Amino acid sequence: MPTPTPTKRETPSPTALDSTEGDIECMIGLSSGRYTRTHGPFWFVVALALTVLTWLALIPFKGSYLEDVIASGWQTNWFCILFTWWCLLILFAKYLKVKVQRRALAVGGIFPRRGDFVLSPGTSDEVLAQIRHRVARPKEFLLFNRVNMALSNLGNIGEVRDVGAVLDSQADSDSSTVDSSYTAIRSLIWTIPVLGFIGTVLGLGIAIGNFTNVITDGGAAGAASSSIRDKLGPVVGGLATAFNTTLVALVAAVAVQLITTYIYKLEEDLLDDISNYCNDNIISRLKLTNW
Repeated sequence: MPTPTPTKRETPSPTALDSTEGDIECMIGLSSGRYTRTHGPFWFVVALALTVLTWLALIPFKGSYLEDVIASGWQTNWFCILFTWWCLLILFAKYLKVKVQRRALAVGGIFPRRGDFVLSPGTSDEVLAQIRHRVARPKEFLLFNRVNMALSNLGNIGEVRDVGAVLDSQADSDSSTVDSSYTAIRSLIWTIPVLGFIGTVLGLGIAIGNFTNVITDGGAAGAASSSIRDKLGPVVGGLATAFNTTLVALVAAVAVQLITTYIYKLEEDLLDDISNYCNDNIISRLKLTNW
């Protein structure tokens, strides 16, 4: 009885697609997050540094309208700026990760182009070998992880619709993974305007307290009009602070929400393209038989 020849293990070529190329987190030495997940704590530290730089950048504009709007909100405005930077940095990292994931769709030569090629348990190894040769760490890509899940189970599947069920199940899992990666950003988008409203309440409280003093002093006999005007200054300042904190928070929240919607749409389009790729290259080429 002849000894079976051991299967040759495919190794990635030097030019193989690598998920760490173009991923800014990997480029600075961090481990790669799953698919498009990011390292939130690291980006918080960077956001903190950028908030300090923002404060320093406002020093030359002391007394200007811009400095007055941002700095008049006490700590609430600075927390809004901190959380805004945090969201923007996370979204920038996710944008780069989506671009890396999309490069997988452009990898050619995975499925043979000959017209008589039929995908079956006997030929699936050929496809998997091509993936291992052309892609480094294929399971770190949404596309190749899904393809691997489907092709690795062909021998245990009897009908094409069962393969479709496996792909649909993995597609749902990928969608949940992507959606859960936005949990922190959604929380911050909710928190930013709340901080603005807290600043508004504080400003209104100060304005009302100062206005009470104006009424008390203004009712005194012989109170000078100039004295009343002087006491109205803190009232107006409190009202200005109240509205400035709301303005900063709402502008920041709207900007972050719009960018988040854009990045999320890019990820949804990526998942849709991956599903179409699997339908065109797997489902349409399948020929299963009972073994």
